[in-house]
Amino acid sequence: MSHCFYPLVNVVKNYAWGSRSALNARFHIPNPDNQPQAELWMGVHPAGISQIICEEGSCSLAELIAGDKTAMLGSRVAGQFGDLPYLLKILAAERALSIQVHPQKAQAQAGFHRQQNNPPDYNDDNHKPELVYAITPFMAMNGFRQPAEIVRNFKKLGIASLEATLNPLALHPCTETMQAFFVSLMQLPQDEKQKAFTRLFDEVESLYDANLASFIFRLRQHYPDDIGLFAPLFLNCLTLQPGEAMFLSPGTLHAYVQGVAVEVMASSDNVLRAGLTDKNINLAELVACTVFEPISEEQLRMAPAKHAGWQQYDVPVEDFCFDVYSHVNNLAMQTTSAEIVFVIDGQAALHHASGEVLTLNAGQAAFIPALTRDWTLSVSGALCRVYV
Repeated sequence: MSHCFYPLVNVVKNYAWGSRSALNARFHIPNPDNQPQAELWMGVHPAGISQIICEEGSCSLAELIAGDKTAMLGSRVAGQFGDLPYLLKILAAERALSIQVHPQKAQAQAGFHRQQNNPPDYNDDNHKPELVYAITPFMAMNGFRQPAEIVRNFKKLGIASLEATLNPLALHPCTETMQAFFVSLMQLPQDEKQKAFTRLFDEVESLYDANLASFIFRLRQHYPDDIGLFAPLFLNCLTLQPGEAMFLSPGTLHAYVQGVAVEVMASSDNVLRAGLTDKNINLAELVACTVFEPISEEQLRMAPAKHAGWQQYDVPVEDFCFDVYSHVNNLAMQTTSAEIVFVIDGQAALHHASGEVLTLNAGQAAFIPALTRDWTLSVSGALCRVYV
C-alpha cells in the first residue's frame, strides 16, 4: 500500500569536526556515546541511505523508490535522473571542514571511471552543486577574493618565494595568474611557511581587519601548522545569519568553519581537498577541478523570492529546489516530484484529502512521493522543503 507521507530515519555521520551537542540540543538526536555528530543525511546516496517507516515495517528509501520510480519520483524526474537526484543534510560544525572543491559532472564521471584501483579521489560520478541555509550564525570561506585583495593580503607577509607569482597576479589578474599563485602557495617550502605563520600569528590584528582575523584565530585552534591557515587571505570570509543562504557552483573553493546549517546538494559525496585536513591532497586533480575566478560576497548570498508564509530560493541547477515555510496554517501544497521536508523549528502537520496525517517535530523529516499530489501544510515554526 502506498502512502502520501513517509517518516524518515536518517544516518548521522560522526566526523571529527562535528559538534557533540548541537544536533542533540536543537533536534533531539540521541548521542549516547558523546560522539562528534557532524552531519545528518537524508536521501539515497549509498554512503548514507535513509530508512522509511510505515505500518508494514521498514525498508530503505532507495528500495521504496526502486519499487515504482514513476509513482515515487514522477515520470519527468524518473526519466531525467533515474533516482532521487539530491541529498539533504543538516551540518553541525564545531571546527572547520577541509578547504575543498567539488567537480563538474563530466570531471566526476571521468575521474570516477579513471581511478579504478588507485586511492580514490572520487566517491561517485556526480557533480555536487550545493546550497547552504544557516540555522545558527554560520562562518564560511567561499570563493576567491578579488586579485588586488589577495595580492595586498599576502604582500603584508613578505613571503619571498611567492613574489614570482604575486607580481604577475597584480599586473595581469586572470585565471592563469590566479592558478599559478595558488599552486605556488600550496607548494610553499616548510621553512617559509613557518616564518609566514609566525608573522601572521604575531601581527594578525594589526595587519588585517577584525573579520579576517577572527577566521584565522578560529582555524589556528585546530590546524596550527596547516597550509589552509592562509585561506582567509585569498577566500571570502562571511558569516551567514540564521535564515540567510548561499549557493556554491562546482569548481568553487570553499570551507565551512563553524555553525549549524541546512545543506542541499546533488546526490554526491565528491570532495577534492586543499587544506585544513590530514587527508590526501591531490594537487593536480584539485587544480583541474577549481575555477580560478574571483566572486564577490554579494554574488554568493542568495536573495529569496518572498511569498506569504514561505520563501523560495532560485537554485541555478536542475537537481533540486529549496523552499522554507514559516508559521503557515493549512497552506495548499502540490507535489509533482519526490520531496523531502525537514522541520527546522517547532512542529509541522501534513494533511492529505485521503485522511492521512503526519505530525513532525523539530529534527524530523518525511519523504513525499510524486503520487501524493495535493496536500496541506501547517507549520508552527519553520520547515524546509526540497524537491525537483
